[in-house]
Amino acid sequence: MSKKEINKNKSSLDIIAPAIYAIIFIIVMVLQSKAVSLGPKGNILQGVTGQLLLLFSAFVVVAFPRFGYFAAVGVNFIAIIRICIGLFKSGMSNAITGVLTSVATIILVTIIFVFYNRLLKNNAELTESNNMLREKDEKLTYLAYYDILTGLPNRQLFIERIDEAIGTSSPFTVIAANIDNFKNINNELGNNAGDAVLCSYSKKLKKMCGNSVFLARINGDEFGFIIYGKESESSILNFIDTIKEVIAEPIKFNDIKLNITMSFGIALYPENASDSTEMLKCVSSALSVSKANGKNIHYFYNNSFMM
Repeated sequence: MSKKEINKNKSSLDIIAPAIYAIIFIIVMVLQSKAVSLGPKGNILQGVTGQLLLLFSAFVVVAFPRFGYFAAVGVNFIAIIRICIGLFKSGMSNAITGVLTSVATIILVTIIFVFYNRLLKNNAELTESNNMLREKDEKLTYLAYYDILTGLPNRQLFIERIDEAIGTSSPFTVIAANIDNFKNINNELGNNAGDAVLCSYSKKLKKMCGNSVFLARINGDEFGFIIYGKESESSILNFIDTIKEVIAEPIKFNDIKLNITMSFGIALYPENASDSTEMLKCVSSALSVSKANGKNIHYFYNNSFMM
């Protein structure tokens, strides 16, 4: 059964149950009036049924507050009027007890109804507060782990993914790809041009990587890749060639074509490092060698590099 059908059935029950309660109440009220002819036993029977009706009224308001309250007040008000009419006609003093019972019932169900609505309001406010806190928590989590400009994972999440990969003791490859001459783009065309380059390549690289490679923006003009599993050197170079193909298409900014290249640093686990800090140092060292030797090239880290 769907949630919509459940809510529909519940809504129907909220109406039907108070209606059944009202019918039962009226039937019992009629029987009470006939019990007067039984003498003392009838008085006892009236008292017992009166208390049961009070509890029944309270239950209906608790179980079906939406319409139960109005049904309880309505039938008890009718009972008061009926008893008062009988009192004036017969002058029987024991009818006062019935009036007091009905009045007490109305007061009781009103208290229950008021507190129920107050509780409902407090729960609604609490739910709203919890939703706001959850939204803020999700936003803070996003800001802690994702880059606002590109929407890619940031350096912190990149490091955590390296630590997770190391925790599995499985081999993997880390690649740092830095945009060549990025500062010149910002200096000559403005930061908007640099942002356009980053956003454009972020989308293209993300599409290229899919779910098989973890991609992040680990620095202002630098992207990081984690290739899980043992990869041969030729396979890694093929991946880098694919990146070069992706960035080979010029980007247009204000009718200006920007031709971009990247330099690459590569480090392997467990060959080059045993933790994320060392891994990032290795890949950074390899990238620095690539930059120093003409850019638009790649270098694998080896022990001859200065860490």
